[in-house]
Amino acid sequence: HLVGFTDFGGEGIAGAERALDADMKAQAAGAAVPLSIDLRVQAALEDEVQKTGIEHQAKGAVGMVVDVKTGEILGMANYPDFNPGQAGKHTPDQLLNRAVQSVYEMGSTFKGITIAAGLDSGAITRQSTFDATVPFRMAGRTVRDFHAENRVLTTDEVFTKSSNIGTSRIALAVGPERFSGYLDKLGLFQRAPIELKETARPILPAKWNENTLASASFGHAISVTPLALSQAMLP
Repeated sequence: HLVGFTDFGGEGIAGAERALDADMKAQAAGAAVPLSIDLRVQAALEDEVQKTGIEHQAKGAVGMVVDVKTGEILGMANYPDFNPGQAGKHTPDQLLNRAVQSVYEMGSTFKGITIAAGLDSGAITRQSTFDATVPFRMAGRTVRDFHAENRVLTTDEVFTKSSNIGTSRIALAVGPERFSGYLDKLGLFQRAPIELKETARPILPAKWNENTLASASFGHAISVTPLALSQAMLP
């Protein structure tokens, strides 16, 4: 998926073949066009993603390794995979680069963003506590924890215990306008910044209210690509 493929005329139509088509044609014959990919990382990642996809009988799986200092992608793998030398023999599902072409509600991976927004805005501190003794009523709905602790949690525990209740309370303290502003600044309202042309736009809520806020705080109500989420996590 990362390398992509060309048509019979040598025109790049997917992956790096499409993204860097002009660069490759501008090079002297046989000259290399470097990528950020580390071949050792890529090989290990492809192996792990495939094994995990098969083990869990998944319809699809994605794995990425990103340099947290530079944002460079060192590895990007998808399951199911395909042979770019015989792309025409594969289904559209096999050709789909889920890392950049598919958007998902990313679930609990968003909780780190919610806590970061709370800390950065000053709405909470590391010493703040959050009542998770009972389900939390917010905007006419009830938020429950999947692994209920039924106790008061610290900010750190909201993260380590993956508390829906705690993250909802944090998002409420931040407020819909400020919270959506953080997501926007983190690039989650746009296509992920990458050379690959296939990168997909996010699916955003029609409006930001407390009900949307509760869902978005733990990764629902907004759908983004795995790549966009990984880029949002960069310092």
